[in-house]
Amino acid sequence: MMGFRRRPSNVQPPQPQPEADRGRLARVGTRLAVAFILVAALLPLIGLLAERHQRTAVARDADIQARRLAGVIAHEVGAEVEQGRALDHEQLQRRLDELRRHIGGDVEILDLRRDIVANTMPAALARRVVTDPEGRIAATLRDGEIRTVNVSADAAGEAMRLAVVPIRTPEGIVGALLLDYTDLHAQLLNSSAPIRRSTLGAAMAGMAVSLALAYLLSRGLIRDIRHLTFTAEQLAGGDYAARATVTSRGELRQLATAFNQMADRIAERRAELTDLAVTDALTELPNRRHMRSSLTRELQRARREGRPLGLVILDLDHFKAVNDEYGHLAGDAVLRRVGEVLKRELRSSDVAGRPGGEEFAVLLPDTGRDAAMAIAERLRAALAKETVRHRDRTVTFTASFGVVSFPDDGQDAEALVQRADDALYAAKRAGRDQVQAPPVDRPGL
Repeated sequence: MMGFRRRPSNVQPPQPQPEADRGRLARVGTRLAVAFILVAALLPLIGLLAERHQRTAVARDADIQARRLAGVIAHEVGAEVEQGRALDHEQLQRRLDELRRHIGGDVEILDLRRDIVANTMPAALARRVVTDPEGRIAATLRDGEIRTVNVSADAAGEAMRLAVVPIRTPEGIVGALLLDYTDLHAQLLNSSAPIRRSTLGAAMAGMAVSLALAYLLSRGLIRDIRHLTFTAEQLAGGDYAARATVTSRGELRQLATAFNQMADRIAERRAELTDLAVTDALTELPNRRHMRSSLTRELQRARREGRPLGLVILDLDHFKAVNDEYGHLAGDAVLRRVGEVLKRELRSSDVAGRPGGEEFAVLLPDTGRDAAMAIAERLRAALAKETVRHRDRTVTFTASFGVVSFPDDGQDAEALVQRADDALYAAKRAGRDQVQAPPVDRPGL
């Protein structure tokens, strides 16, 4: 049985660690600890930067939405002027009052002399806006650039955020539209407040983690916060499908959930504004802008698939007489009833809209001229049977129709609309309350 052998003389016993080495290790440990503490201390700074970036992103999104909405309203006002209407105070005032009920923001329309044509702002605010101390409204009237203006708080402490958009016609700029989106900005900012608080809370919570896990946790937190910031940038850039995903648990995951909830609310708000921009408020049918894009899209599809496309334009007969005899409220009721009839009588694949005034349009996919004529005749008969009760009086109405189809009557949107208008006017000249189509053998087709 072997015992312990003697240690060879050339093997030295363990030597005690030099004092200098122990000091060096202590300094390394201290440096690592300080480094971890500094990393943890950076988290509140990162949180503040993220909070500021989120606030900036929300403000930028409010600016974008306000510019787009103001541009749509200004375009519609300019279109009315283009059709031969002046900047009529009473008509525009009614329009602005109706818009305010839908969008919740005040609107002001100025002419080239910066005189107020119509507005929904309180009188004191309206006067303070048109003074234009920085000259930005006057600049928009000169160069046609869309601007946002921050009006500083007055003695009553009321500050404003305005989108300034020129009102254009083919002859040039005829005025400017000012949209007060202070409430929209505040609403979006308030909806993101929980996220900003969660961001700062998560950053402060990161300082409480133990030094042993600080390095690993800080890496994960920074990565996720960077992803949150990147997602905020995507959202601010118009990618409303962007959502935050994190690998961390606890507070940061709650933060990501809150961020995604805010993104969902912003997307819903944007959808509401978009719907308002493409829908006629009176009839709830697509407006002129939507119908133009729908016609272009359906033409492309019909051309690509080799299918026909029907277009029907109808105009109410003697509608001015209805307004004159029964009043504009009765006229509005008639327009709403026409919209209801179109929704009731048409197929789900058809697109009915109100380009403006007493004119309506219908797109009929996969429908040739004969079928489109039959549908138009059915609509004409249905409208002729309708009545509207207004103040114990019965209002009757009829409509004239112009019908064309692709490719028989034209190869592009402009040609189809022109020929449909020609057919409509032919129906008017022939006595109204009838359906007309252009001659099949028209030269040049």
